[in-house]
Amino acid sequence: MLLAPLACGAGQRGLKLGIIAPSDETDSPSILRGARLAVEDANEASGTAVALEVRSEAGQWGSAGNDAVVLVGERHVDAIIAPSDGAANHLILQVSGRMRVPVASLSSDSSVMETGVPWAVCVVPRADLEIEALCRARVLNPRSPDWWAIVPPDHPGRAVRHDLARAFRSTRVRLGRVLEAGTPGSEMASIVRQIVAAAPGGVLVWLPPSQAGALVASLRGAGYGGTLAGPCSTDSPDFVAAAGAAASGVLAAEFKQESGVRARAGRFEERFILRYGMRPDFSAEAAYDAARVLVENLRPAKEDAGYRQFPPAHPTEGIAGAIHFDSSGNRADALQVLSCQGGRFVAVPSEKNDLQ
Repeated sequence: MLLAPLACGAGQRGLKLGIIAPSDETDSPSILRGARLAVEDANEASGTAVALEVRSEAGQWGSAGNDAVVLVGERHVDAIIAPSDGAANHLILQVSGRMRVPVASLSSDSSVMETGVPWAVCVVPRADLEIEALCRARVLNPRSPDWWAIVPPDHPGRAVRHDLARAFRSTRVRLGRVLEAGTPGSEMASIVRQIVAAAPGGVLVWLPPSQAGALVASLRGAGYGGTLAGPCSTDSPDFVAAAGAAASGVLAAEFKQESGVRARAGRFEERFILRYGMRPDFSAEAAYDAARVLVENLRPAKEDAGYRQFPPAHPTEGIAGAIHFDSSGNRADALQVLSCQGGRFVAVPSEKNDLQ
């Protein structure tokens, strides 16, 4: 069973992608929609037929690894799209490393790509580089030059703390307190009171979109006037809906859109809305790009040699432009700071990066 994927490469049958999208993860619906649209696009073009195998068990510890074993050993997938959860990615990569099955990760946890699996790539920004970009954008009032951060509990929070420490060592900007946000309620009220009282120059709200939006609304409602910023997943209708008017001016860092590709991004959005009846968020776009990277590199691969195509030597055309990877499998494209304006995240002009 363990050798099954190597015995029947993509050249002898249709290309089969696996995707692990736990049903209890808030971004799973968006990830599935983006990946499915990418598969539909691939099948409309010429080339090997592409199928998508989905595993969406609830995220009990270890289930992601079990899902990966099923996808590889029973469903014989040629590659896996891994979810945004860093702990799940580590389990999936254990299977990938043994089975030589390429993985496209949607996790910003920098430790994921430090596992050293040579046929794994990460299509989203690393969290430490997102934070670094925000720190370097000079968006804090010089009279209050320190950031605070709000992180999730448990493993996700520990991963963010690791990336915070790395980013702030690199930029030499001061990191104040790091607060942990669990379930909404009195705990959130306590966090808001602490931030309003201390008045740090900025707050990194490193939480899922809906939870981040609710906290941003509470902070603004309580009178906090400093800079607010979040991860790339903040670029979501769920965040905007939860934050309301308080979403205006919230920052995030995403891959810089190449000039001349706005039409491509617009077409993707139009088709996504037509297909699903809603605007795509960052997670949907990332999953679409992940599927494209896998399809474009596995379709021309010779039988049994798909893993040898990674990390890709040539760029893949993604929604925001060409996707490049470094020798470690991390996406190597430049980041830019975006600001939420009118419910959408738009690029901040460089001359306006110094908000005082």
